[in-house]
Amino acid sequence: MTTPYDAELERKVRELGYSVGRVESRLQSLQEGAEADRSHDRERLDSVERDLRERQDETEGLVERVDDHDEDVRFLRRAARDLDQRVAWLERRVRTAAGGRAVDLDATDHETQQLVKRIAAGRAAEAQLLPAADRARHVRTLNAHQEAAARLAKAQTAVLDAAATLATAAHGSDAFRQAASAYREASTITRATETHIRSLQGAADAARTALDRDDSLDRNLAEAAAAGQAAHQHLARIARDRISTALAGTDLLPVWFTTALGPMPPREDTEAWLDTATQALTYRLSYGVRDEVLALGSIPAQASAHRRADHQDAEQALRR
Repeated sequence: MTTPYDAELERKVRELGYSVGRVESRLQSLQEGAEADRSHDRERLDSVERDLRERQDETEGLVERVDDHDEDVRFLRRAARDLDQRVAWLERRVRTAAGGRAVDLDATDHETQQLVKRIAAGRAAEAQLLPAADRARHVRTLNAHQEAAARLAKAQTAVLDAAATLATAAHGSDAFRQAASAYREASTITRATETHIRSLQGAADAARTALDRDDSLDRNLAEAAAAGQAAHQHLARIARDRISTALAGTDLLPVWFTTALGPMPPREDTEAWLDTATQALTYRLSYGVRDEVLALGSIPAQASAHRRADHQDAEQALRR
C-alpha cells in the first residue's frame, strides 16, 4: 500500500531525475562550446559541479529516508541509488573535462616494494611452520594421551593396593570385602583405560613428531613470519593514509575504487567503510593488482592459498 510518505518520496526522486537530466544537458552544452571560450567554460563548469554536489546531497538524503521493509519504497531506494551513481559519473565527466586526473592509489616505491617482499618472505616462513590451529590440535591430542596415562597409573596403583589387602585380610571380613570390590572396580578401569590409550597412541605419536619438528626449526623462520606480519600492518597503514589523503584532495578517485566503494564515505559507519577500503587497497599493493575496474582483480589459477584467503576476506568485506 502506498502511503503519502511514499508518494512524496517518489515525487522527489522523479524531480531529482529531472534535475540530473538538466545537468546532463548543461554538460553537453559545455563540451560543445569548450573550444570557443575556455575561460568562460571554466566558470560554468564550476557552477555545474556545485549543482552536482547539491544533487548528490539530495540523493543521499533520500537514500537515508527510505524504509527497507516496504517493497514499494525499496524500489524508490534503488532509483535513488541509481541517481546517486549518475551524479557521481557526471561529476567525474565534469572534472575530467576541466583537466582533473585520477589519483594513483596503486603507486609503488622502494618502501612499499620492500614491505611486499617482507610479507612474501614471512608467509613462506609461515608455510613451513605449523599453523596455530594445527599446533593447538596436536597439543590437545598429547594432553588427552597424557591424561589417559595418568588415569591408568592411578587405576593400576589401586589394583596393587587392593591385591595387597586381599593377601593379608581375613577371608569374609569387612576389609576383605571392601578390598575385593575395590580390586574389581580398579581392574575394570585399568582394562578400559588401556584400550583407550591404544586408540590414542597413533595420533599421539604423530602429534609429538609434528611438534618436535616445529620446535626444532630454525628460529629465523619464526622471526621472518613475525616480520612479515609487521610489514603487512605497515603496508595497511600506508594504504589507509593514501585513501585519507585522496578523499581530502581534489583529484579523482580511481574507477575501481568508486565502483566498489562509491565516490565518498557514507555518513554512517564511516570507520568500517574506511577499513574495507584499506583492506582492498592493501590487497592490491600486496599482490600487484593493477585492474582499473575490478577492485580485487581476477585471482590467478595458480594463486597461493594465502592469496586466495586474502581475496576471499577482502571480497566478503566489500559485499557487506
